[in-house]
Amino acid sequence: MLVRLKVLALLFLMVTPAVLLSAPITHAMAQGQNEQQFAGVTPPGSYNYTQITLSSTSIVGYATRTDIQVETAFMTYDQLQAFSLTGDISNSIFYDTGTENYDALLEPPGQYYLVVYNPNSQAANLKALYIVNPDINLRNSTTSVGLTIVMQPQEIFTIPLHIETLGAPSQVDITGASSQVVRYALLDNTTQQEVFVSPDVTITNFTVVPTVSVGYNLTLNPGFYIMAIKNDSPNQALVYFSYDILPKFVNPYLLHFGTPSPTGIASYGILNNSGNITPYEVATSSIVGYAKVSQLQAVDNGTNSPLASLQENTVLEVNNTDGSSFTYWPQNVLAFDTASPPSVTYRDNVLNVTGDNAQLTNQSITGTGTTSGYNNNGVQQTYYGNYNSNYTYRYSLPQTWILYTNETVRQGQGVVIQMGVRALNGPTPSKVTWFDAITIHDPNVASADLIVNGRQYTPAGVEVPIGTYYDAELVFGGGAGGNAAQFQVNANLALFYLDGTMKPFPSVYSFGDDTAEAAFNIAMQYGNGVATATTGTPYYGLLTNDFNSSLPSLIAGAEGQSTGIGGYAAYIVGAAVIAVIAILALVLMRRRSSATPQLEQSAPVVAQPVAAFCGNCGTPIDSTVRFCPNCGAPQTSADAGQGAPPAGP
Repeated sequence: MLVRLKVLALLFLMVTPAVLLSAPITHAMAQGQNEQQFAGVTPPGSYNYTQITLSSTSIVGYATRTDIQVETAFMTYDQLQAFSLTGDISNSIFYDTGTENYDALLEPPGQYYLVVYNPNSQAANLKALYIVNPDINLRNSTTSVGLTIVMQPQEIFTIPLHIETLGAPSQVDITGASSQVVRYALLDNTTQQEVFVSPDVTITNFTVVPTVSVGYNLTLNPGFYIMAIKNDSPNQALVYFSYDILPKFVNPYLLHFGTPSPTGIASYGILNNSGNITPYEVATSSIVGYAKVSQLQAVDNGTNSPLASLQENTVLEVNNTDGSSFTYWPQNVLAFDTASPPSVTYRDNVLNVTGDNAQLTNQSITGTGTTSGYNNNGVQQTYYGNYNSNYTYRYSLPQTWILYTNETVRQGQGVVIQMGVRALNGPTPSKVTWFDAITIHDPNVASADLIVNGRQYTPAGVEVPIGTYYDAELVFGGGAGGNAAQFQVNANLALFYLDGTMKPFPSVYSFGDDTAEAAFNIAMQYGNGVATATTGTPYYGLLTNDFNSSLPSLIAGAEGQSTGIGGYAAYIVGAAVIAVIAILALVLMRRRSSATPQLEQSAPVVAQPVAAFCGNCGTPIDSTVRFCPNCGAPQTSADAGQGAPPAGP
């Protein structure tokens, strides 16, 4: 889901001229909508107004339609009072001139006035409506950022866009609403050129003809961009803005920093034909990794111990019935101790990567493991892991492991992630050991998938410049805690997803990017339906655009070379703490509220007479005002008042 300003179905699905013309002549509340409609006649040289009371910060949208050109303005009480004395409608939060006028604003609690002024010599037939929506939601996720800020007069606020714009051409959508007119701009920091400057607006590029549209849609060349907002008004401004970035494709090299790297195979959801990138997406309930290991020795550079790991790293997206979505990073890990006798422990981790400060608790996620805290460069993270696992086995080589990561939606409960390993040379070679069933508790779940997506990065939030990838990885790395290792290795790897049958990912690269554990000296090659890992100088790049492996064939071949059950003896060891496989960012997402906004009930009113008499209709009025509150006629004589604003709020 992209960040969007929730403005009552983008405010004006019902404000197009055809709909407005069909509005009732009398005041009416539209069925099922937070909408006030009204109609009337504005006499020549006169004005009328509607009081709008906001009890909380809200989006206010309005539209007027007349048969002759009029001026429509949105004002505070003080501005309306000044207008009644001077006739200067430009002293407004926002005003417009025409036969079809509309705008939307973000306003704090208070009283406001929708003013229609007819400067003509003939009456104007008016039909209008306004909408109030207090349901303002922020979501900082994926390639999106949303913020509400307070800006002082003439202040300039700047924020860098997420740096995925460096990796590929991108489309950027900017949406904003404010309590005063502001100006939006986009600077290419690599060239120091402004690529976009908006006019002064209270809502970004708001149109209803020919279709409803809110926001600026920009196409950007690769670069590093900074968005700026300037408050051009003489008043403090409350501003909500959001931006969404849709890259043309993800760039695996954007976050790749060379040796050491997690090394093996990874699908990023892109086909790369001599630099011509074509993205694709896979959504599945099961990802399976195949690893036939003939040689494995490692020295972890962090601990100088013989520890290593083979990790199946995936990304789970959970969608809820209220339109919100959450992103998690599960990993199924073979944690190796390559000393003699060698052993392997089945481990797993889950991280919540949905937005700034996204966390897990022992109530939000349960399984055989627990959640733990970890300080990652000053940022407190929580993560799930089965660190008390007794699934530890001695093994002899060659050995073939098949790693399973499955997800299942349980309506009304949440999502279950099953972690499994099948050891073809183990005591039960035909059996999968399901060593953990992890439940993400989410009673509002609608759907969930393991995702590989070549058009999207994972959530980053406001404070982190970029997320990671919606990818699937089967990679070697150090033992734990972000460590890297030197390897003596010979292994065949393959990676599959469930789509009716187990299918190989169309393309694979030789390196992963989501995990902190890494290898110094593994060389990857592709041939005969498998990627082969050997000791050597690393190659970090595309292995193939035609990964034509067959899981049944690989299993049949490995079973034919089985050394028997004596090569895989189970034994129990004490719990060993394994640190979380670090990623670049923690993230936060606020769920969208489905609460129905409260309806505003005010309707067009006229000022109450206070003194003197109107020269046109004889109504008692105050002698200091410009317009008669009864007939709206301008007053020019001392005994004919000038119209009065309403009593103060």
